[in-house]
Amino acid sequence: MLDLLKKLIDRFFFNEETVYFAIFLLVSFLLLFYFGGILLPILISLVIAFLLNGLVQALENLRFPRWLSLTTSLLVFFALYTSLFLILPIIGSQINSFIQTLPNIVESLQDVLSNLASSYPEYFSEDELPNLFANLGSQLNNLLAQALGQIAGTISFAFSALIYAILIPLMVFFFVKDKETLLPLISFFAPEQKGLMDSIFNEMNDQLYNYVTGKLIEIFIVTSVSFLAFSFLGLPYTFLLALLVGLSVMIPFFGAILVTVPVLLVGLYEWGISTEFWWLLGLYLIIQALDGNVLVPLLFSARNKLHPVVIVIAVLFFGGIWGFWGLFFAIPLATFVKAIINSWPKPLPE
Repeated sequence: MLDLLKKLIDRFFFNEETVYFAIFLLVSFLLLFYFGGILLPILISLVIAFLLNGLVQALENLRFPRWLSLTTSLLVFFALYTSLFLILPIIGSQINSFIQTLPNIVESLQDVLSNLASSYPEYFSEDELPNLFANLGSQLNNLLAQALGQIAGTISFAFSALIYAILIPLMVFFFVKDKETLLPLISFFAPEQKGLMDSIFNEMNDQLYNYVTGKLIEIFIVTSVSFLAFSFLGLPYTFLLALLVGLSVMIPFFGAILVTVPVLLVGLYEWGISTEFWWLLGLYLIIQALDGNVLVPLLFSARNKLHPVVIVIAVLFFGGIWGFWGLFFAIPLATFVKAIINSWPKPLPE
């Protein structure tokens, strides 16, 4: 056992920098795991500041003065941040209304299934149908109510709390404005030789910026197109369902499957198996197909692609640890782990 441990140390921790970086990763993980809730406003502010810094650099590349680039970027942030407080009451209202209507929606699904059972009695047993419907109704009620309740709770906690409303814009302002002053304080704790850290963070800088900005653009486009399609059909809870479809792109594979349930349930409740329902299903499938086959390849380069098995593991692991934000950053975190593996130095042969 001791020999194996010695071999592992000799293979992976053979110089000062690898030891420093391993300690940094371990401390960061423990802090996020045990104090993630407390540190959440700081983490959100850092991500926003990171994105705004990219906008500042883009404006400076266009020969804008730094003061004008900073001012423009911060004005964009404060405008978007303020608009959230106008949108959130609409989302909360539709969530509450949807939860209250859930029993009726599930009942309409049971009616549809009953009609199908009557039309095809050879596939359904009359004795089993009542238990099946009771089970299905109970499960759907609990699942959707819990999911929407969690969304409402997250929104309320994250944006209605006064401390978040004040701290986040304040920290974003100073993180962006005083970046050159704050960075040397962080580098004080780094080792003298920083080749490994520089290699990893330089690789991650572009990939993380491209991923987060691309994902935000994707969410906006998918939400907007879904809203227009649902509004055209006259689907109830248009804004809430369009937002759910947009947010579903954050969770690869699982997101599109999960959000299909409430969209189709509301369609069944409103129209039953009718022409309007088939139009809804067709438009929804077209939106999903265009997102996966057109929008994603345009927004994300091949550098950000990971094996599907790695993506599934990342979503399950980071989503299980950090919930909503773990799901959102599952792909960047998986890419970060991949960058560490690719950049980790190899010991010189003896």
